[in-house]
Amino acid sequence: MNNSNSTDIYDADLTSGVTAFDTKNFTMAYQLLAPLATQGNAESQWRLGMMQMNGLGMVENQPLGFENFMKAAKQDHVFAHHMIGVAYMMGEGVEKDINKAVEWFEKAAEFGIPGPMYTLGMLFEDGKEVEKDLEKAKLWYEKAEEASEL
Repeated sequence: MNNSNSTDIYDADLTSGVTAFDTKNFTMAYQLLAPLATQGNAESQWRLGMMQMNGLGMVENQPLGFENFMKAAKQDHVFAHHMIGVAYMMGEGVEKDINKAVEWFEKAAEFGIPGPMYTLGMLFEDGKEVEKDLEKAKLWYEKAEEASEL
């Protein structure tokens, strides 16, 4: 039996779910993405995590959002790594742990996105939660600048 029809429906639901999310129709996004997240789709897990973490179209559930970020990160979803860093930095959905936040921002930076690089630069420049290190801050700011030019 040909499985292309179920693959087409899966792809259509993912595309429609992403579009609904991007246009802030979070109720529709949830209806389309939740089943895909359950099936293990990393993009759906990340977007569901964003909705749960921030109460978008649903009651806020930060621990569940964090759980979905972790599932997506295990599949190397780039933005999930960054959001796990944010969660640890802010204590959202998980106990605040700045060292784990730095670890996750470093993992996210390996994907070449500037956001976690800028965050690392700010943390090391500020020196309130991690030991102040202006050399590290400069390095991360330079990496972020390079990444944003790509």
